Amino acid sequence: MKRIFIAISMLVALGQAHAAERRVATAGELATFFKSTTYVVTTNDNIIFDAFLNDAVKHFWTVTPYKVVDKGEFDALRTDENSSFLLVTKVTESRDKLKRPYLYLSLLMGSKESDSSLDMMPEVASIPLACETADGKISAMMLSPMVIFVQKHAENIKEQSFKDKLMASFQQRLQAYNYNMPQLKGKTIYISKSDVDVKVNIREMEARHGNIFRFVEEDDIARVVSEKEANAAVAFTVYPQGAEKGAYGYKMIMDVDGALYYYYYETKPKNFLLQKNDFEMILSNVGA
Repeated sequence: MKRIFIAISMLVALGQAHAAERRVATAGELATFFKSTTYVVTTNDNIIFDAFLNDAVKHFWTVTPYKVVDKGEFDALRTDENSSFLLVTKVTESRDKLKRPYLYLSLLMGSKESDSSLDMMPEVASIPLACETADGKISAMMLSPMVIFVQKHAENIKEQSFKDKLMASFQQRLQAYNYNMPQLKGKTIYISKSDVDVKVNIREMEARHGNIFRFVEEDDIARVVSEKEANAAVAFTVYPQGAEKGAYGYKMIMDVDGALYYYYYETKPKNFLLQKNDFEMILSNVGA
């Protein structure tokens, strides 16, 4: 399986959100989610992406009954407060003068106020999925693990796994998963060489910590994810190519079963790739 690359101009996300931040679903809304039908919303614009999303849901969606709908059906259903929606949202930050799009996989509840903006739909879960590359494409390689993650996140909120940390701001609630880092012990972390800063000595890292880190090509990571390799996790980045002031990026580690272990929000473009301090942080938590 090759890495999934999709022209971003062809992938029109279902809605334009002004920021990643939106209101977190209340306890009552969360309870409604677990009793709802989840509508998986296809883009209508890219049959390849829609096929991958449908396949991921078919194999890995278990938390609620689901139905696949298109944009027109979504527009008719989105005001129903008893329905939930799994969809890709496109986010731009007001401080970013170039208005670069960031794509998020979002699990939202219906809202009577959603006609005016997707920002009015309560969030059950959301995670950065992709950002355009220099040639105007995106990678959706981690789509399947993220479909699993949003379900785990909803269950973690229900079970209060992180107490009130998952009810904080968008960045804070995903950073709460950094408490999971010690659980990376015994796992192999696969990393695309293209996601590593040039100042990191990959050969030295492999020589010293080859039992923890595997630096590979992108196709190798796609294989690890698609085959759900045992005890495998993936370190990856989401950021716009050619980024300047006003852009931001994300660094994450997620295993093939959708568990999130590392999440870092970066505002300095020079640090968008995985740095020496990222590896040091991981090593300190796995006892290496």
